Amino acid sequence: MTLLPPLGSSGPTRQRLTRWTACAVAVIVSTGLVACSSDDDSPSAVTGGLTLRLTDAPVDDAAEVVVVFTGMELQHRDGTRRTVMLAAPRAIDLLQLSDGRTTDLVSGLAVEAGEYDWVRLMITAEQNLQSGSYIRLRDGRQFPLYIPSGAETGLKLQRRFTVAQGSVTRLVIDFDLRKSVVAPPGQAPNWLLRPALRLVDELQVGRVEGSVDLVALASALGKTRAACRPGLYLFTGAAATPDDMDGSATDGADPVLYRGLPNDGITTSVPYSIPFVEAGAYTVAATCDYDVDASPGASEYDPTAVAPLPGQPAPPGYQTMGWSRRDITVSASQTATANLP
Repeated sequence: MTLLPPLGSSGPTRQRLTRWTACAVAVIVSTGLVACSSDDDSPSAVTGGLTLRLTDAPVDDAAEVVVVFTGMELQHRDGTRRTVMLAAPRAIDLLQLSDGRTTDLVSGLAVEAGEYDWVRLMITAEQNLQSGSYIRLRDGRQFPLYIPSGAETGLKLQRRFTVAQGSVTRLVIDFDLRKSVVAPPGQAPNWLLRPALRLVDELQVGRVEGSVDLVALASALGKTRAACRPGLYLFTGAAATPDDMDGSATDGADPVLYRGLPNDGITTSVPYSIPFVEAGAYTVAATCDYDVDASPGASEYDPTAVAPLPGQPAPPGYQTMGWSRRDITVSASQTATANLP
């Protein structure tokens, strides 16, 4: 791990992971805990350990996406809450946590055993705040990241999980930055950080790997290799109908994860790997029309659109994206393989 200079004389220390070849990197920060409180101050004799890790699905055109974490809050099923504050704010570049790399926000934290309703990440993300969370684009421009009412709400994950007595529960929070980071009109110079997070248990996840043959994909979808703008999508359920990422379920389920693939005109087979996929049935889909899915908040493709009547214009999104699909089953601690097309 490389420690970089402070962001400013009064700003938080920035910590960043180097690009190791290992698929997962864990940075232990248990010594960074300085306060732990509960709505019920009486200590519990029945406890378990909790490790909370961060990972990320990368975003296009960004050089850094730095989020400043200050602590976390947990709500037990019985209604009691536990607040954990870090010794100092941690500014973490989430782009360094792609491809299965992780960093620990807390490690081995002693909490009451049992079921929990949610976890809330406490962060510094306010409008026009230069020492808080930010995004830096590849062209060098830097913008503050903010959450409306972020100081009060933080990043809340409404997902139940269980901390077992006498053992350590290891949870991973996956930031999908393509869904989370938005440049809303009229908000310059600020960018919006909206919650698009997955909370998974490391004991209940597997991995999806494979390769995409770009020549065969382009041919199957009626395009030339040069005209193919490849992208890979993962949908929940077998035989799922692929849809673009539009934030709406009215025209089909949004992808769990999606990403662009390189097309340099030389490499024919492009490998891919998707870590931290919960056990279950999925559909992996590849397209040559990834450029159509330009905005995660808009529907550029509608799989429910029907062919227009003769002489009538095509409805919005009609046949704007073509797909090649494979059904897979992901098992815990196993790797499922899906080669496309």
